[in-house]
Amino acid sequence: MSTLQSQVIQSLNGLSEDNLQFLLDMIQRFMKPKEIGEENLSGMAMMESRTRRIGSLEGQDLIDADYDIDDCNDEIAEMFGV
Repeated sequence: MSTLQSQVIQSLNGLSEDNLQFLLDMIQRFMKPKEIGEENLSGMAMMESRTRRIGSLEGQDLIDADYDIDDCNDEIAEMFGV
């Protein structure tokens, strides 16, 4: 194992499960090896189809289900001088 690999592994010690999962997701999305096989491609497609929200808003609905944003169109247009 190279020195750089050891440094990376040491930096992972103590991270939470959420942080480790996030890093793994980023590695799998953006750092694909050139020699990736068909079996890995099918696994990647399955992972990409699954949406996962991260951060402090995980699992929260940001807009009320009964809220109609079109009710505010006139106010928004007035605010921006349209």
